[in-house]
Amino acid sequence: MKKFFKVLTILAFPLMTVSCVNEGGASSAAPGTSEAPSSPSTSSLASTAGSSVSSVAGTSKASSSAHVHNYGTEWSADANQHYHACAECGDKKDAANHTFGAWKTENLGTKLNDARFANSNVKYRECSTCHYEEIDKTFSVLPEIRFTFPTTDPNANFATAARSNDVTRPTVSGTISITNAGEYNTTEGLVATMKVRGNQTAGFDKKGFQIKFDSKQSMLGLNGGKTFKKWVLLADAKDTTVSRSALGLSMARGIIADDSKVWCTDFTPVSVYLNNTYWGMYMLAEAKEVKDGRINLPEPEQKVTNPDTGKKETVKIMTNDIGYNFELDYYARNEAQKGADGDPTFNISYGNYFNQQSYNIESCLANSGLGVVSSYTLNSDINDGPSDAHITDANSNQVAYIKNRLQALFTVLAEGSKNNRAKDIDANNQVVNAASGTTVKQAIEKHFDCNAWAEGFIINAVCLPPDVGYSSFYMSYDNSTNGDKKLRYDNPWDFDSNFGNRRGFIEQPDTAGSGWNAKDPYFMDRSANMWLQLLGKMSWFMNDYVIPKWNAARNNNVFENMMSLAKTFYKYYDGEYAKNFTKWTTTQASDNNVGSYFNGDGVNSGELRKPFVNVNERKDAQKETINWLAKRVNYLENRWVTNSTRTPLATIK
Repeated sequence: MKKFFKVLTILAFPLMTVSCVNEGGASSAAPGTSEAPSSPSTSSLASTAGSSVSSVAGTSKASSSAHVHNYGTEWSADANQHYHACAECGDKKDAANHTFGAWKTENLGTKLNDARFANSNVKYRECSTCHYEEIDKTFSVLPEIRFTFPTTDPNANFATAARSNDVTRPTVSGTISITNAGEYNTTEGLVATMKVRGNQTAGFDKKGFQIKFDSKQSMLGLNGGKTFKKWVLLADAKDTTVSRSALGLSMARGIIADDSKVWCTDFTPVSVYLNNTYWGMYMLAEAKEVKDGRINLPEPEQKVTNPDTGKKETVKIMTNDIGYNFELDYYARNEAQKGADGDPTFNISYGNYFNQQSYNIESCLANSGLGVVSSYTLNSDINDGPSDAHITDANSNQVAYIKNRLQALFTVLAEGSKNNRAKDIDANNQVVNAASGTTVKQAIEKHFDCNAWAEGFIINAVCLPPDVGYSSFYMSYDNSTNGDKKLRYDNPWDFDSNFGNRRGFIEQPDTAGSGWNAKDPYFMDRSANMWLQLLGKMSWFMNDYVIPKWNAARNNNVFENMMSLAKTFYKYYDGEYAKNFTKWTTTQASDNNVGSYFNGDGVNSGELRKPFVNVNERKDAQKETINWLAKRVNYLENRWVTNSTRTPLATIK
């Protein structure tokens, strides 16, 4: 689904009653609304593109003088009526109840001509006059993933037992069936295991899961129908819009669309059932693993022909000439507690180049006790470590190699960014002076995939991820025989705290709520992620890599598509949101037992900003998310593009 189609959808919000003066000078009030439609389970969101309905803000200009109404020729609509609205004050004329036709069921992807929604269906009816759509919220829109397992299994409580950062992840065996998915329905259960995934989010009631099939399976056509054993279900438990993962992944896939070296998971929303009990709205995604068709690195093994048998055999590569994918990871310390099941880890030193005292760090959680994180967890396989112990650089040449290489790469970057010195790396991973005449730009371009880093820079600059300085930040390094030996940003991941969701963070709307306050909300200047901050301080990197990538994303409507995705989610999935939050009445992200870990100020110790706390006000959270996205993109456009002529992304009222 790399090819995106632009979908224009319009959100309608309640109109306010206002008093104005008609052409003749008489004062009139906006007509009252009639009785609601007979169906109690319908959506109040407006029609999609192709409709003649337009949305009206519902606010009037404050004025002490009379004005002549300027009624539009196109129909405006709310859930009950259509009317012609005054462009100045919102006054209505020609108001009449909708005249709905018969209910229709349709594939949402086909209806919207947008492949991103090919796994969803919709039931709706349309007003014959204005084409406003009424959505049946009781209709099951999403494909259903149903995991069935024996209740007598000792780990039958796997979906509720895990706690925040608990290294114990009970696994249960069972079968998976896929229903309500058209051609992707499975008639027989697929043998699989399931367990809880995540770190902090494992402490929420609604938990994310990892699925592992006994044999490779495709899932709902994701990634072109490629087959893999591992898949994940993202819970978005701290997100009262249950859409941030989709928004972040959609944007990332749009930005890296022409870069074959950087991978980002495909995704689709689903409903999950455990033993026929509804478990919520989730995002099905691919597991982040080094496999052909996923993370773009050679697997640390190769097929060779046995000279004795003439048959192909798999041989593990024991040298350092492999591909490495790893995460900047505060939770690396937990891996050792898992013993042989734990992923390999290592640490590097930032020396005097980067520390909390010399930088005004306000991103991530550095000022909440975590500090500047320098631990890393390998996401790819290592072959030369012991099989019965946790693998570190002390007992693996492969881990020691990438540790020393990353240490040298950081030094090259820091020397160039902070001291304007061009450095190189010798065969022993030692930092040396670059050849005479080498510029800092040339020195860094030799060892860094600057295109990939520019993509990561933009993704994180738009998202404002609070945790990018301490976890969920991935890099790859291909040291294989045919590898380019360059460090690159890779596999964007973990968006549930992004897009203004977490309070007390860098972006802060002013007290009037109309924009940004005087404090410059530029993420990279104060990020605890040293890689992004150091890159962003070099003008050549911004001018030669970031800004061209930004312009390409704007020209390809990446952010418009992202906002269109959000609006479509909020319109057509409204019934799924209602069902999810009936099951999960709180995200827990505003509860003291979770939130006090981040913001224990005694007033509102929850993690979320006020617009996103109450799940019963999800419409407000949805509107705030769309407006936040528009403001953020417009802010970066003004910062990066001199005399920009692009039309700013529009907010909604």
